[in-house]
Amino acid sequence: MIGTSKAMTEGVAEERRQILDSPRPPRSNGTHTNEEDQPGQEDMAFCMMLMRKKVHFFPVFTWIFIIVSFFICYGIAVAHGHVEPDFPYISYTAIKTPERCYFSQLINFGACLLAGNVFIRYLQMKEVFSKHNTADPSHRRLNIACLVVGFLSALGFSMVANFQTQVMRPLHYTGAGLAFVFGMCYCWMSSALTWKQRVNMNNTYVAVLQLINSVVLTVFLVVFGVSKAIYKYKETHGMGTKWDTLKTVYLLSTITEWLTATFIVTFVLTYYPDFKKIRFYGPRVKFNTDVYPRSTASNGDVHVNADGLQGNNEERV
Repeated sequence: MIGTSKAMTEGVAEERRQILDSPRPPRSNGTHTNEEDQPGQEDMAFCMMLMRKKVHFFPVFTWIFIIVSFFICYGIAVAHGHVEPDFPYISYTAIKTPERCYFSQLINFGACLLAGNVFIRYLQMKEVFSKHNTADPSHRRLNIACLVVGFLSALGFSMVANFQTQVMRPLHYTGAGLAFVFGMCYCWMSSALTWKQRVNMNNTYVAVLQLINSVVLTVFLVVFGVSKAIYKYKETHGMGTKWDTLKTVYLLSTITEWLTATFIVTFVLTYYPDFKKIRFYGPRVKFNTDVYPRSTASNGDVHVNADGLQGNNEERV
């Protein structure tokens, strides 16, 4: 009987080892984590969704999805004759049905993808600090600030998608401010953090690319803000329309708005090289206390005592 129990225990342990598809990652001090720190079956669905071993494709998918979403809604709006073909404002492609329905759904999901990239980058930088024992607390605070600002920017994209400019103008412009201004701030803050950690991460070229992207983004955002202000002022005072004397400034405003949104999204592409160095295991759930009876196997592993659970249930019945 004892031999049979021991054989069953060893079989369970072997099966569990087969479930773990990768060796235990070493800690910064060279030791290995406990087996409970490893992803098991409960993590697999979430990890597969985020391409655990191919997480570097996540920024690429995010960029493609959002850019394609913009042009899908633009194409639907043009096909129904709701906007002019020569680059309207992005928000004007989401005023009428059916394009606004598609715009809301697609951009909401795109905002979640952006937030996901921000979160993974935050976790990656935390791991860098831990691995290299970075003592400067300002770097850690900057990483947290990047997380908050990045989430707010993603929230802004969602607000722009859900509050149409002609229906809920105040909330729409609030969302636009969060998406564009906070998006620009996130790019600069993340670029600064990457630059500070470029030696530890061995990615100087990534830091340079992020700085270039941030500079170009800032130029487009400033041109967009100034040109739109000029266009709105002149249009309001009867100095022309977008079809005649104000066409140039109008197109300058709309085109730079598209470019601003594009370069905010393009920033996540710079995460591709660094994300190739990591694996994302996803969130886990643990009980605060020992809710279920547990038994210690002969090899020292702790397992749930299924027989004990069954016995307890039978006693309660």
